[in-house]
Amino acid sequence: MKLRAFNPRAVEWQRMHVVAAVFHLQHGHLDPTDREKHAELVSWLTRQRYPGGQGLLDLARVSELDALGMIWSKNAGAWERGHAYAAAFHDQHGHLAIPATVKLDDYAVGAWMRRQREADNLTKDQAAKLDSLDELWRLEPDWNRSYRRLLAAGGTLTGPANRTGGEADPAFRPGTWLRKQDKARTDRKLTDQQTALLDALHGHTAETVTG
Repeated sequence: MKLRAFNPRAVEWQRMHVVAAVFHLQHGHLDPTDREKHAELVSWLTRQRYPGGQGLLDLARVSELDALGMIWSKNAGAWERGHAYAAAFHDQHGHLAIPATVKLDDYAVGAWMRRQREADNLTKDQAAKLDSLDELWRLEPDWNRSYRRLLAAGGTLTGPANRTGGEADPAFRPGTWLRKQDKARTDRKLTDQQTALLDALHGHTAETVTG
């Protein structure tokens, strides 16, 4: 009869990984900040960071933590921390058109996203990480959301200006919004990306929206 070696450390690691997974499921990120309510998890994550950063943590464990959005470089201004909250917002809403005032678990994720849109020193890796969440993240949030509402309404560029977004979005007026975009285009207030997105919708022109 074969006897399996009992490894208390491995059992404890798996137990805490379950705790981390539950937290991630509930919050969408792995950045517990309440040191009273989540003291055990905060302490455990701290203990994983040093060996993880030194390449001393088993790669399988690194992979398991990465899948939960582990923040390996932990400090208040870390880019990784902001990205973790942005990813959590994306999981909830499907986009990164985050109003600047929005907070997630007391983290100002909206203000962080505004800084990313205004930044001119993002690395290629950072930009790629945001692109993988939402290719439209560079757009002004209100425009981003309205464009998505247009797509959800069928992406139709013709029809009465007062038509609605349908049963799913009766408050949205695609025609009215498109007329505003025509004027913005004329006034050269649209970015190249905004113009390209509208042009890609069946060759949008200023004459396509009728009264």
